[in-house]
Amino acid sequence: MKALHTFLKSCDISSFENIFESAIFPIIITDANWKEGIKIIYVNRAFCASTGYIKNELIGKSPKIFQGINSNYKVLKELKTELIKGNSFTGESINYKKDGSGYYVQWSINPIRNEKEIIGYISYQKVLHKTEKLEYLNILNSLVETSSDIVVVTDLEGFIVYVNDAFIEQMQYEKEELIGKHTRVLKSGMQPPSFYQKMWDELLEYGTFCGVFISKKKDGSLFSDKKEIRTLRDEAGNPLYYVSSSQDITSEIEKQKNLEVEVYTDNLTQLYNRKKYNESIDEMFDKFIKTKEFFSLILMDIDFFKDINDTYGHDIGDYILVELSKLLKKNTRQNDMLFRWGGEEFAIIVSSQGTQAYNLAEKLRDIISKHKFQSIGITASFGITQIEEKITKKELFNQADKSLYYAKNNGRNKVILYDNILDKSER
Repeated sequence: MKALHTFLKSCDISSFENIFESAIFPIIITDANWKEGIKIIYVNRAFCASTGYIKNELIGKSPKIFQGINSNYKVLKELKTELIKGNSFTGESINYKKDGSGYYVQWSINPIRNEKEIIGYISYQKVLHKTEKLEYLNILNSLVETSSDIVVVTDLEGFIVYVNDAFIEQMQYEKEELIGKHTRVLKSGMQPPSFYQKMWDELLEYGTFCGVFISKKKDGSLFSDKKEIRTLRDEAGNPLYYVSSSQDITSEIEKQKNLEVEVYTDNLTQLYNRKKYNESIDEMFDKFIKTKEFFSLILMDIDFFKDINDTYGHDIGDYILVELSKLLKKNTRQNDMLFRWGGEEFAIIVSSQGTQAYNLAEKLRDIISKHKFQSIGITASFGITQIEEKITKKELFNQADKSLYYAKNNGRNKVILYDNILDKSER
């Protein structure tokens, strides 16, 4: 041993590199940074020859770049466990070359230590010339690679270990940019934490999850994919990895959205139509029954609109309806729902009590009365009512309509709250 130490001290780093480079078996050296992810710091010529990569394509990359759909994930899990403990490890699996073909390889991996800690790992590899099942597995891998389905394999913590060509084409990444990264890099931020919590809950309890994900491509654009995730287990039933297969359904989602716009939107004003009102009022009633959260209904009517059409023509009348709709959108809250009820009549569902709805209507009345529509001035009348216990949808609408009728018959350009025209005893 003393003679060996004396010999090693007489060698410089280039001597060791020459030894590694001239070795006939593949050698790979990595760092030991488990926290940020293990990275390759050296490969020899034999390693490049066996994988089809050049050195610059591998330095700084994760060794997961060699994993694929048929890699032995049970062995890979054991490898990680033993190395973290500081032990050496010997095992075999299927690795993947740069061209996507698989080959059997046996590793012998040993920690590299300084006086204080493990600073890296050196792996001596042997390509195993097994033909049994390899041709079949390469065909299977080829099918996965060329499949139109988007395939991703992650470890149990969500770090990506494999993606197929369809995934790369869709996401616009290179494989090397994703292997070893967490799937959160693909999150769009468009789905709530509860969606992902449900995913993990179902994966842990049932081993599978199906859902529509809104993901972010490398360029920041979004797409929707219908994804099925399954748990890959070892022979004893222990979970090893998650395999997801999905299809891009962005166009179907867009078509559905466009269809909903057509069904629920008034063609002229682009506000919601009466069909959407009926569904929305049903939802608000159901919500009130469950939560007792108050809401109010505002009905609005343009004063003397028939005279405007008769005087200026229907084109100007349509122009006023469109511009008025824009004015209403600009001066209401995002959660206030605007509807064109019909003709020159509009409805607004407000998520607040009658007094707050009254203040909003008064604000809108004042803005409309001061606005000029191509030098034409208009006014509007408003009727308001509030949800109450045991009231029906029809009664709610009739109360607002009665308030609007009262406003129009008492001078117009007014806001009338239903509570102000009837005592409770008269209802």
